[in-house]
Amino acid sequence: MPGAAGYAEGMTTRARALLGFSMVTAVLLLTGCGSSSTSAVSSTPSPYPTALDVTTINGITPPGRLLPMQDFTMLIDTVDSQGNHLMVSRGVRKAGTRVAIHTHKYGGHTCVLKGTITDYVEGHEPMVWPAGSCYYMPANTLMSADNEGTEDAVLLDSFTAPPGEPVYTIREPGWPEESTTEFK
Repeated sequence: MPGAAGYAEGMTTRARALLGFSMVTAVLLLTGCGSSSTSAVSSTPSPYPTALDVTTINGITPPGRLLPMQDFTMLIDTVDSQGNHLMVSRGVRKAGTRVAIHTHKYGGHTCVLKGTITDYVEGHEPMVWPAGSCYYMPANTLMSADNEGTEDAVLLDSFTAPPGEPVYTIREPGWPEESTTEFK
């Protein structure tokens, strides 16, 4: 598995290359929307069971209290030219809160528009993403995003998946069930 430095460097380089584009344009480019590829979204099988049985990432429980994204708005909800479901949303991660530990079967991207997010990803050191940066959420990997700051963070999330497939699976107990269907 690549080290944290390579993980961060690759996304920082991409984010810098996208300066001058709107954040939505950046997310769409990062997800491959508009590319010439005709292959459908693919995923490798998850090495994790699907039960609510995970409470740590890299041996630690991420800080912050569990709280779904606030002020959630779906900006794009369509089928792309390859027949995949493309979803882009905007939401607020309140200061001192985090999303439950989860996986994304097909990966995804987040751009931080305001504030700072600490991303906990299995196999990597925690990464801090300030406003103006974007990061990749690898497929089938345990993760959680935490706002450890004192300012609310505004996020833009982008996912592509086959129609009808959920884009994330909550793996940590204690998450409100009604919030697990924001994207589908």
